[in-house]
Amino acid sequence: MPISAPSDAPQRSRWRGRWALIGLAALFFGPLLFTWGYYSAGFTWRPAPKLSGSLIDPPVQLAPQDAARLVPGRWKVVVVGVCNEACWGTLVDLRQIWRSLPRFQDALVRIYVHPPGQALSSERMAEQPGLIEVEDGQGRLLPALALAAPPQSTAFMLVDPHGFAMLRYGKDFDRRAARKDIDHLLRRFVPN
Repeated sequence: MPISAPSDAPQRSRWRGRWALIGLAALFFGPLLFTWGYYSAGFTWRPAPKLSGSLIDPPVQLAPQDAARLVPGRWKVVVVGVCNEACWGTLVDLRQIWRSLPRFQDALVRIYVHPPGQALSSERMAEQPGLIEVEDGQGRLLPALALAAPPQSTAFMLVDPHGFAMLRYGKDFDRRAARKDIDHLLRRFVPN
């Protein structure tokens, strides 16, 4: 019977176990070490919001007396100014957005703020059930809203329940994208 050389199988098995342990440690600690190094080097990552409207940064808070006139405690889409054909088109689009969100119709109100003597006709108001008209008789509300969103370039703005103007949408806003934004915000912030 020939004498065989000693087998190195147990040693290979030990090395395989060590490499498996090193691999698992790298898999677990690698992301943690990368994150620690990333932040300690001074880098930050802030993803851009995926909203079709323009974020008002920082949000503009309306004065308490002005916010009280705009249905406190509810989300609001606010159209400001004299209602010409473009404004009327925005109000129609907002009504369709509002109607397409039946779950949030109680949480979201549509408001039209206008100067004295520029109220909508009774026929147009009949076409806009649920629309709230606010006349700025004292001349304070329109300038406060203009700080958040200049009326010449803004179709409407989104105001939170605490009176902060958060988003503004330009005259050429995309109705579907605006609906998606509003639906996303309401799903996140309005309790079921």
